[in-house]
Amino acid sequence: MPNASMSADSAPKATKPKVTLRALLDGRRAEGRTMSVEEAIAVIVPVCLELQTRHGRGERLLVHPSSIAAGVDGVPRLEAEAAFPPAHPFDRHCLAPELQRKLEPGDACASVYSVGAILYEMVTGHHVGPAMKRPRELDPDLPEALEILIGKAIIGDRAHRPGDLGALASAMYHVAPQKSVHPPEISEARLDASAELEVDVRFSMLPPSEVVYRSRVPTVVAAFPQPAPVLAPASGDPFGAPVIERTSPRQESGARISGEDPTARLGALKNRLESDPRSRYVVNKQRMDHGPFTAVELLQQIASGAFGSEDVLRDSIGGEQMPIAEWEEFAPFAEQTLLVQEKRAEQTAVVRAADADKKRGIAKTIVAASFVLALAGVLAVWFFTRRGTRDDSVVVSNDRTGTIEINGDIKGKKGKQGGPGHGVGGVGYSGGQSYEAVLNSNNETVSMGEQGGSPDLNNAQLAAPLRSASFVPGCGAPDAMKVTVRVAVRMGVPIGVTVNTQPASGGVAACIDRSVRGLRWPASAKTDFVTTSY
Repeated sequence: MPNASMSADSAPKATKPKVTLRALLDGRRAEGRTMSVEEAIAVIVPVCLELQTRHGRGERLLVHPSSIAAGVDGVPRLEAEAAFPPAHPFDRHCLAPELQRKLEPGDACASVYSVGAILYEMVTGHHVGPAMKRPRELDPDLPEALEILIGKAIIGDRAHRPGDLGALASAMYHVAPQKSVHPPEISEARLDASAELEVDVRFSMLPPSEVVYRSRVPTVVAAFPQPAPVLAPASGDPFGAPVIERTSPRQESGARISGEDPTARLGALKNRLESDPRSRYVVNKQRMDHGPFTAVELLQQIASGAFGSEDVLRDSIGGEQMPIAEWEEFAPFAEQTLLVQEKRAEQTAVVRAADADKKRGIAKTIVAASFVLALAGVLAVWFFTRRGTRDDSVVVSNDRTGTIEINGDIKGKKGKQGGPGHGVGGVGYSGGQSYEAVLNSNNETVSMGEQGGSPDLNNAQLAAPLRSASFVPGCGAPDAMKVTVRVAVRMGVPIGVTVNTQPASGGVAACIDRSVRGLRWPASAKTDFVTTSY
């Protein structure tokens, strides 16, 4: 709204409720817009100077957009009691990692993080977190100097984070000169060293970039031409900041972003997570730490079912630690994996029910056939009895010296199945015999009365090596792909493997084939066969 002052003889007016920075940001997000650099600097510099003054008096504060409101003169100010915990979910992301667990007020070093996080949200529309992208990836028109400042401010480890709010205000002012109050000139070099250690942007929440961080933040005045000055602030802007009409790629896609379907939103989240290649995630499962993992590796582990919603995830850079179900970036993937597992269990139950119905049908058929045969026998007896046929008894003596042979022996040969390429879906081989080749050549002879050799492996022993299915997603098999693995085992080693995929994928099948041939079973002289589906 335009700046306005009340004259001495004017009638008093009702005090309007304060409009917070959070309300302004939510309104812009609903419109698919972000704040311009000039608007953001006009808001954040005076807030930074007020924070410096209040921390200098020994105050400890919780700084987030809901604690910042426009004064009657349009200048943004911190609330008098700026120590209340945030209620808005995005506000919590603006607190330094060391404050997020207990929500206790922090010092100047914690406020530097909050200023950087608020500035990031103002110019990108997103909050700070594991799925964040660099500002210039979201909007290439943003100044490089602004991105460098944000990266230094939102360093997760406070030992490597600058704590000079005055130097930060001075550096931000030079990004957009004359668009805010002029802070005292303080050397920007003070942003490159903390009281304990050198500032290290490797601990920044921003993903790594090829940008070379100089020892000092560059002062950019001529490099970024300024628009013509605006005499009055834009109507409806409670902070009195001029609205610079500009259209960035981020703003142009605002409407599309708000209308994305859940699948597209999940895909965009996955892409943002995978843009950070650092091994920063550690999972505690059953009191054991696993990792560290990159975002890509962690998503693969979640997709394979290795980690579930109840396992605790720790971000070694951001410092946050909580169950996967409470991470807004990773919880959707854990939920999706659970749904897929439930769907597969449902399908398995349906198949088992169909098999049980089939067996019951066969049993009923046998009972019916037995009844018919018995009835036929009764009728035959009745017929011969009625005809007066003489019953000649036939006695067969038991010759103890004789021998009985059933075709010489009993063959244990299993029926032939389709050879390679005859299964459903794609088939891939990495070398060695196929399951079908071993099955068709396996002739086991068991003579009557002969003691058997060593026992075959039981079901549990055969299934154990295949129970962990991590190699399936590890070979790039999507969740919708059905994978069938058939293995022939002798002396604990796979001597025949066939992998079928549906839909067909020779590359995925060959990769799984190699993985299965590397598995080992308990040694047994007999050839055992096992089939499993994923």
